[in-house]
Amino acid sequence: MAKPTLLEFVQDILSDADGDDVNSISDTVESDQCARVVRDCFDQIVDLHDFEHTKTLKQLDATSASTPNVMTRPEGFHTLEWIRYDKRQAAGDAQAYDRLVYMEVDSFIDRASSLSTDDSTVDAITLSTGHILPVRNDQAPTYYTVMDIGSDEIVCDSYDSALETNLQASKSLAYGIEKPSLTLADASEISLPKHLAVLVKREARAMYFDLYKDGITSEIDRTRRRAETRAQRQRNIIKNTDNDNRPDYGRK
Repeated sequence: MAKPTLLEFVQDILSDADGDDVNSISDTVESDQCARVVRDCFDQIVDLHDFEHTKTLKQLDATSASTPNVMTRPEGFHTLEWIRYDKRQAAGDAQAYDRLVYMEVDSFIDRASSLSTDDSTVDAITLSTGHILPVRNDQAPTYYTVMDIGSDEIVCDSYDSALETNLQASKSLAYGIEKPSLTLADASEISLPKHLAVLVKREARAMYFDLYKDGITSEIDRTRRRAETRAQRQRNIIKNTDNDNRPDYGRK
């Protein structure tokens, strides 16, 4: 069954609000306002749920030579389940991807603090937080952490300066749940499970009436609450517990 489109949601909501018939979300001020309300509700609901069916592989993003041990997560990742890095020892060697080990911040800092920056194999790296972190410069990374909840930065314990000035996107591989998005276009699909798509529509209708009409009617509020209750009941039907330590970027 085809997924509903943004235009279809806008047409249905405007019909409920006795608005003008439109053939595009850009036809009228009302349709544009309604489309933006739908997108806002879509984003809010997506931020409250993880989607096992949107797991994907992506490269991390590199930073620069000033932070050679730091990479950033791909835009839109809700959770980051694992990271692998190509630990080949020479440029001409075959790929040698190995899984990095996630470490809690306190343990990561304790481990780094045991290094001495007087050693030629250790660099003093200033992170975006201002913290100066001792980092080995003679080997590929083994451990990583996320310093702050919601941060994009993946901080690793080392890099190999003989091969690269900083950790490279092309040598990284990350696996996680990608956040669905909704573009403001007529044909954009509401790519969510059916019960969540229903919730988006009812939340958007309630918000549109509240913002641009005379307020939410009791019937609209009842149907919105029913959809919300159903969504909560189904939220944890599918749950992956293989790695409870994976960094979670969702806003719960």
